[in-house]
Amino acid sequence: MTLARIALGTIGVLGAGGLLVVVLGTFRPRIPVIGFLGSFVSGQYPVHVVAAALAGVGAGLGLVALGVPRLGVVVAIVAGVALLGGVVVLAALRTTARAEGVRLDWPLALTAVDQSGSAPDATVRYRPGLDLDVTLPPGPGPHPVMVWVHGGSWVRGERTDRERSNRWYADHGLAVVSVGYRLPGDTPLPGATLGEAQRDDVAAALAWVRGAGRAYGLDPGAVTLAGQSAGATLALSTTAALVGVPGSSLPQPTPTPPPAATVAFYPVVDMTLIAPGLQDAVFGGPAASVPALTRAASPIDLVAASLPPTMLVVGKADNFIRADLVRRHDAALRAAGVPGRLLQVPYADHVFDHPYGSPGGQIARPAVLAFLRERAWSPTSRR
Repeated sequence: MTLARIALGTIGVLGAGGLLVVVLGTFRPRIPVIGFLGSFVSGQYPVHVVAAALAGVGAGLGLVALGVPRLGVVVAIVAGVALLGGVVVLAALRTTARAEGVRLDWPLALTAVDQSGSAPDATVRYRPGLDLDVTLPPGPGPHPVMVWVHGGSWVRGERTDRERSNRWYADHGLAVVSVGYRLPGDTPLPGATLGEAQRDDVAAALAWVRGAGRAYGLDPGAVTLAGQSAGATLALSTTAALVGVPGSSLPQPTPTPPPAATVAFYPVVDMTLIAPGLQDAVFGGPAASVPALTRAASPIDLVAASLPPTMLVVGKADNFIRADLVRRHDAALRAAGVPGRLLQVPYADHVFDHPYGSPGGQIARPAVLAFLRERAWSPTSRR
């Protein structure tokens, strides 16, 4: 009995402590550290939070039954509060899903905790040292295509980070080309900073889709440029450069038109706000010392009516890139006459969609697909 009390007490205390951090951070996301942990966990794994809270209530009741009533009551109360908070989060996600016409798969949210379980149909070298992955819909083309730019703070990341989501899009008629681009340590582009070289790589991938990509059944008239985090920023700034927005730039001419639409998952819109070390990596020095380069990389400075339809996706509690700045950027785009929309996922922080089954991911994928069907698919590729 003593060992059982010790074991259950230890589990109960540790579990209650973790649940307390999660529930505090979920509803007070601006609390340093705790806010990030809470919103990050609730954004990616809300169903797991509810399951853990139920287990915590059970542990508390078990301690009471084992003759440790005070500790048991405390554990049960903390777990109960976390359970209530988790239910609030799930209810908000369900409301958002209904508004988007999505039926959430709760077992999927519990079991699909990463992006494993799929693979591209082809891997192609699109320029020296750089590859892209092609994930295709069933049947013959021409297929509308989304060129996907991965995140990783401009200094890391993999083009394989959304493979299962890419397959979902392909199963619903949208081909996905996931692009690898230059990172620190790769062969530099002569005369260009890393940030400029990365935009050049993204533009080259678009040109590949409209050229050699035709052999894979890709529709050159229905190309969307999309990405997440740093990749979303690259997608927005590269689109602006191809459109010719004042202040935008590419290090060398790229013979390809701008995409038909742009989709940006939680982009960094103001590059003056990134960490000093990242400024050094992207610009070769502090952002303040290279204002032209900084402007060319900052979507907030690249707003014009000539931009294609643009969809922004963000977690309402995103602490990493500041969701308020994304909302402000969306307002600026609409004020300039750029068609598009903003999708906000409640109680979600950065990379909320990395688990394939996350409710935020389940909501975002159909919303993006519907937006592109309306705004970017050419008549020849409509289904």
